[in-house]
Amino acid sequence: TRLDLLLEAGVSMTAPQVIKFGYELCDGLLALHSEGIIHADVSPRNVIVSNEGVPKLSNGFLINALLEAERGRLDSVGMGVEQRPPHFLAPEILNGSSSQAADIYSLAVTLHEALGRSLETTAREDNSSEVTRIQQVKVASEFGAAVEVLNRAIAIEPDFRCGAIEMKEGLAKAAKHFVAPQAIRIPESLLQNDFIGVHSQVDPVRLEPDMQPLRWRPVWKLGASMFLFLMLFVAAAAWAVSSVQPQGISSHLVEEYVGRTIGEVRGKADSMNWILDEDQIRSDDLPPGIVMAQRPSSGRRLSEGSILVVEVSSGPRLRITPVVVGLSSDDAMRRMEAKGFSVDSIQPVYDESVAKDEVMKVLIEGEEVLGGRLREPGTKATLIVSGGPVPRTVPQLVGMSQESAAAALQATQLEIAVPPIREFSEVIEEGIVIGQSVSPGRLVERGSSVLLTISLGSDRQEVPELGGLSVVEAQRKLSELGFLASTVFGEGSEVQSTDPPAGTLIPRGSTVVLRLLTN
Repeated sequence: TRLDLLLEAGVSMTAPQVIKFGYELCDGLLALHSEGIIHADVSPRNVIVSNEGVPKLSNGFLINALLEAERGRLDSVGMGVEQRPPHFLAPEILNGSSSQAADIYSLAVTLHEALGRSLETTAREDNSSEVTRIQQVKVASEFGAAVEVLNRAIAIEPDFRCGAIEMKEGLAKAAKHFVAPQAIRIPESLLQNDFIGVHSQVDPVRLEPDMQPLRWRPVWKLGASMFLFLMLFVAAAAWAVSSVQPQGISSHLVEEYVGRTIGEVRGKADSMNWILDEDQIRSDDLPPGIVMAQRPSSGRRLSEGSILVVEVSSGPRLRITPVVVGLSSDDAMRRMEAKGFSVDSIQPVYDESVAKDEVMKVLIEGEEVLGGRLREPGTKATLIVSGGPVPRTVPQLVGMSQESAAAALQATQLEIAVPPIREFSEVIEEGIVIGQSVSPGRLVERGSSVLLTISLGSDRQEVPELGGLSVVEAQRKLSELGFLASTVFGEGSEVQSTDPPAGTLIPRGSTVVLRLLTN
């Protein structure tokens, strides 16, 4: 039974029942989206509820339309299908675009409808268009813990909506906050209508409510059999009369034309004075110009001036352009090739927000295309992928303070490598950058690190007072301060003076000459 008929019949659903519906319908969208197919018409009329209360997406019309479109019978998928209810369409569809995110939006609206609620919307009229622009939507509070995921599902911007997997997981988490729902009770009147939700290719006949199928009683069986025999006799007689060839009109035997070229059949039709009706049908099994089917079949006779209908192969079936935006370039190429397309080139474009190597758009013949369109197999496509953020130019940092250098790097979205190198400098004061690991002007990726060398300032030490110390004591003290003791001048045992003299500032590692007191 269709969900819209259930709702029209007065069946009311609780929030737990609706959440369970949404969880199960997400599986249907996942199956379609994994094949790169957009349902494009998720609404209560396309949700079939079994007698056990299990919902399924009705997409039989979609599959049939796709097959017919691939064979060339339809110019576009969905032609001939009744107008889609605008209330369930995502805002971007009103602008002529569509995506898998539009199915998520429509499913969320369908769940609101099942609960007996409508989305609270704020809209405005766009002066440049007759389309009403929805600015804001709000989920009904009855959904409780599911409000968060449903709010994401009905986001105005498609990029902000959750996917089918996220929506399914979110509804599963929300279901834990509710008591297990009871099964949906299908009204008896709807259970009798077997035609609802049928997936067979033959449309069943709908009976009026007061018309029940006739049940033959035993006393009438003989009369019914005689009536049936009489009808068959009349039909046979009518066929015999209609098949009588009018005088003056010739007929010819119809041969088997399947497998022949259309040129050969055209010549045959001309010679027999038949009118040839050619239906161009796409096929992957036959080359163009080969007859695939005929009416009438071989062995029948066809009068001159009558119509001979043939189906002729016009080339391979069209292919559905897959949705690859958001995939990596490798995954996108594999999906395109699996669907019969070829990737002519991959063009990277810098982008500050899209991850590197992620497909941003698809170009065919220089124009951006969306998934879902039917195209010739072998169509060449160009993938526009993100090259990552624009490379950053490393600034000149030498001569800056450490704080200023950090600010300069942050301004270009670069970072200081931690910890920095620290070295003494005789000419640069402490805290000033005296070196950087990446040369100024070089291009690096956003977020790259630059290692700085920071000055510790001068490393000069004061020569200590060593007078009166023994040579051994003086040498030990100089070593502790980072100085070297040179050759000792004099023959005494105590230090008299040093060169340079005590109190002089000299670099570490310098040599200090010891002069001894002569006895």
